[in-house]
Amino acid sequence: MTRQPPAVVVIGESVMDVIAGPAGKGSVTPGGSALNVAVALGRLEVPVQFVTALGADGYGDQILAHLRTAVVEVVSAGQAGAGTSVATARPAADGSATYDLDVTWNLHTDVSVAEAGLLHAGSLALFLEPGASRVREILETARQRGAVVSLDPNIRPSLLPPRQEVRRQFENLCAHADIVKLSDEDASWLYPGLTPGEVVGTLLRLGVSLVGLTAGADGSLLASGAHLVRVPPVPARVVDTIGAGDAYMSGLLYKVLELDLADVSRGPGSFPEDTLRAVGAFAALAAAITVTRRGADPPYLSQLRSSLPVATDDQPQEAE
Repeated sequence: MTRQPPAVVVIGESVMDVIAGPAGKGSVTPGGSALNVAVALGRLEVPVQFVTALGADGYGDQILAHLRTAVVEVVSAGQAGAGTSVATARPAADGSATYDLDVTWNLHTDVSVAEAGLLHAGSLALFLEPGASRVREILETARQRGAVVSLDPNIRPSLLPPRQEVRRQFENLCAHADIVKLSDEDASWLYPGLTPGEVVGTLLRLGVSLVGLTAGADGSLLASGAHLVRVPPVPARVVDTIGAGDAYMSGLLYKVLELDLADVSRGPGSFPEDTLRAVGAFAALAAAITVTRRGADPPYLSQLRSSLPVATDDQPQEAE
């Protein structure tokens, strides 16, 4: 059977999430912001190509198998001899998590990227050299040929250059982007002292067509041109928040794909207010289902359409 060409290309690092637990108990699962978005889109039945870097080791094999279960086409273009990146997540009592990261990011210069209508890149892949320079080239080329470009900085300060340098790089990337999603933590680190609305306004002035700013239990903001809507969170029983922002990102991109991509790339104001609300509601539901599960475990399209979280094998989950 001929494989369907990708509707979306996702570029970014893959990591193995080591989730610490009490009394030495924990779990090891594939993760990384871009990987989570690729898997979530695959579960939403979107044809995806994922360009990443995997080590020739057991963790790399597990990640590859995980991606294939979501029917994601994988292009592993990392540096020969480099091991698979690892993130140790330490969940807190409120479900949030802190991370210790051991990440290497590189891409071959001749990496083969499909010419999809939408290209998404995120997290350390945008900033961590030597691979970040190649990612910027790919984004610029995609934008020049008319593709819609999406970004999620997913800031990890301990692995990044100083704030001013990261902000400069981020704003240069925004000049080639149509869609930018960031968390309230990303926003406060990149733009200390600015309110969420001021951060959104800054990105719109850079030429971004659609800006999303998530704030966990406080919901999210979506803005396009003069339109700004507040999207309430979907009430849910939180197990942990790992992967919730990535599920939100995938839900947002899924709804964008339902639109005419040519309209999306026409600049700020492309999205009317009712469209923003529909996009935000779908993305918020995807995030809500994900927080009811341990680790990055985004929903399938059928689960989103039913609007109800589905129990996992190890314990029942429910939205309240």
